[in-house]
Amino acid sequence: MSLISLEQYNDKQNRAINRVLDTLDRLEARTSSHYSEKRSHERKNFRGLIWLSIADVNQEFDRATTKVWSRSISQSGLSFIYPMRIYETQIRVGVPVGPDQVTWFRAEIVRHREVVEEHFWEYGVRFLGKVIS
Repeated sequence: MSLISLEQYNDKQNRAINRVLDTLDRLEARTSSHYSEKRSHERKNFRGLIWLSIADVNQEFDRATTKVWSRSISQSGLSFIYPMRIYETQIRVGVPVGPDQVTWFRAEIVRHREVVEEHFWEYGVRFLGKVIS
């Protein structure tokens, strides 16, 4: 799968980013009391850029990498938005831990939902472990 980068988003997609994140935050606020009991780790709001990497046909992750907007993070996973449907389930995500440092995790997409009116998808991923370089 080839990924589109933030620089390739059109004007409509760029304007929609904050609306999508706000909409998803409102939805979660309404259901948080129900689902918070079922989660093993507390979620924290995290609106920031993370790296997303999907393996190419040769199973190499470094070739298909881009930045995406994250919405929340916990010890066991995170949520991000992307303007296309991702069909792969095994991905890698890079989380910034300093100004010039990124920690990479093997991850699995465990949830996805379309924000239809904005033409974006939200993905929930579970961390499977750190990537050891």
